[in-house]
Amino acid sequence: MTRELQPVDHFITGPADRIANVLQAAEARGHLVRYGRPRLLADGRYAIDVTLLEPVQQRNGRRRAAQVAVIVAGLGVVGGVGWGLWLLVEWLTSHWLVIAGTGALVLVVAGLMAGAGRRDSCGGLHCGGCGRR
Repeated sequence: MTRELQPVDHFITGPADRIANVLQAAEARGHLVRYGRPRLLADGRYAIDVTLLEPVQQRNGRRRAAQVAVIVAGLGVVGGVGWGLWLLVEWLTSHWLVIAGTGALVLVVAGLMAGAGRRDSCGGLHCGGCGRR
């Protein structure tokens, strides 16, 4: 199966023999489109502009589908958590009187139970018979 090829520009630097090897190998494969004039660099290496034919990057359909699935799942989770929080707030706002009344009742019962074990205590509720006022 032959893949599609597209021209890609490269800037190659290196020793003269390595650049020559790259150009010969690309020409042998039929992938060498053009090359410029080599320039000598200060450190003794050469630099050259080259255009080679390279395979076109193919998109993987399965990878894209997996990305879409992850995004959809993430949005579903965020939406579910947001909906759950909205339900909680709605429930709390419609039942706040019952919640506050229950909390007050629990505090009163806890206060009564705290003093219930002592003989000289009336549990914080002062009646006419205990002498505390």
